Amino acid sequence: MIENTRILAILKAHHLSQTSLGKMFQLSHSKMSKVMAGEQTLPADAAGILIKEFDIHPHWLFGYEGTADEVMYMKDLVPKSELEKRDKVIQELKNELGEVYKQLAEERRSK
Repeated sequence: MIENTRILAILKAHHLSQTSLGKMFQLSHSKMSKVMAGEQTLPADAAGILIKEFDIHPHWLFGYEGTADEVMYMKDLVPKSELEKRDKVIQELKNELGEVYKQLAEERRSK
């Protein structure tokens, strides 16, 4: 089930009205109002439409990742190889920083 807070976030992020989103899903105004009020749920194909049309990350859409007020998109994903490169750079910077601290400590001791 898709939380209505996540639907609201999508509406805000894409400057859409409930009516326009309802038209995308081929839902009547009253049905869409009930969905937004939490009285009914979206049809199953609505999730596919949101994911495909707006490139929304499915884990975010169903509440498994992220916060409800900040839409997460598929393009926000970083490939594993890129993460590994970034982790390596971070580790190198940490090591370099550690060496600098050691040098500073040695200089202070010698004074």
